[in-house]
Amino acid sequence: MKVEVQSRKLIKPSAPTPNHHCKLNLSCIDELQHPGYAGFLFYYRADGENREDDTFQRLRLLEESLSETLVNFYPLAGRYIEEGLFIDCNDQGVEFVHARVNCQLDHLLQGGFDVDLLSCLSKFPLGLAGNPLVVIQVNVFDCRGLVISLRSCHKLGDMSTMATFMNSWATVCRSGINELASPYFNLSSLFPVKGSVVTRWPPLRGGVKFTMNRFIFSGAALSRLKLAAAKIERISRVEVVCALLCKVFVTMDREKHGRLRPFVVCHSMNLRGRVNLPIPTNAFGNFYTMVVGRHTMDQNGLNLEAFAKVIHDTFVSAKTRYAATADGESCMNMVKDSIRESKEWAAHSDRENVVAFSSWCGFPFYDIDFGWGKPDLVSNTCIPVRMVFLIDSKSEGGIDAWIMLSPEEKVLLEQDPDIVAFTS
Repeated sequence: MKVEVQSRKLIKPSAPTPNHHCKLNLSCIDELQHPGYAGFLFYYRADGENREDDTFQRLRLLEESLSETLVNFYPLAGRYIEEGLFIDCNDQGVEFVHARVNCQLDHLLQGGFDVDLLSCLSKFPLGLAGNPLVVIQVNVFDCRGLVISLRSCHKLGDMSTMATFMNSWATVCRSGINELASPYFNLSSLFPVKGSVVTRWPPLRGGVKFTMNRFIFSGAALSRLKLAAAKIERISRVEVVCALLCKVFVTMDREKHGRLRPFVVCHSMNLRGRVNLPIPTNAFGNFYTMVVGRHTMDQNGLNLEAFAKVIHDTFVSAKTRYAATADGESCMNMVKDSIRESKEWAAHSDRENVVAFSSWCGFPFYDIDFGWGKPDLVSNTCIPVRMVFLIDSKSEGGIDAWIMLSPEEKVLLEQDPDIVAFTS
């Protein structure tokens, strides 16, 4: 399977950004983020009548609608200025890449998700200085199916921000600019940068090969899981999946090390709608926290119900604390502490059993319709870190768990009785 770039260009807003919007100050939470690029991929099968000229028409519509969408999302077309901790909204543009893939899309969807191939479908810059903050790559397969990749600098915004942008772009492409609302750009006024912000992230583990794996929890399987954890009142779908996967990872870790080590859960949590602050759901930027907990399980209590209680109680505690927050500084300090704590545990991942989660459930990824139908699949992009990404399945009520882990752990995970019983 070969991926060949056909064109690469910068897409600028269709109208210049006004002078009074040419500088977007970053919030303190933005500045705490890793300087790398995060993202996702949207997989669209071709309809039966799609022709070569239809593909070029779609590429043209994608470019034109992107240009129109950037008028409202103008910071995405700017550049990061590290010295001043702001985005220079200079309309230099978003990078737009068109690539051809010499195979059928179904070969990818029905086979394994090869990390090297997926990386070729979603290229991004290695550094921020002078580079685009957003890279979009449209991959056209021999069957005319498409994989649209979005990579964005994490300092620019979190997954909620990027989901809002993608839905807005798809709406403009499908229906026109009249339906598009502008985001809220004032998080920095609530969470200003105070003094110097020094953020040191632990280096990525070198020399470790990772695999990307999809495990599907159907709606029926989630009902069975919640029934198995019935003593935990109001446990959510995400919590019960996290509980099962923590149980599996703890079991695998015990087999590897010959003893039961404490495990650390690091889970991102969107804060929009969870704090007593005037922040709308369409707030642009980073507004999430890390829910972190270190737990020691009883040797005789490694059952789903015990893990479900640990996970549920950890989330309830975090939600309660943030719901009681009514001023920006207190909220900002809590977020800073959570990110600092998660980085410290990440640095000790060779000594502790760290299980990292990022849940995108609730974001309407499967509604992203550019005019030729909703995606057949949505996935995260590949990162060289052991991590679990949770995304709503296309089927009603299910969750896809996309898990990055070593080949050795993959074998153990696929053989685990709980994984066999509850996933497909």
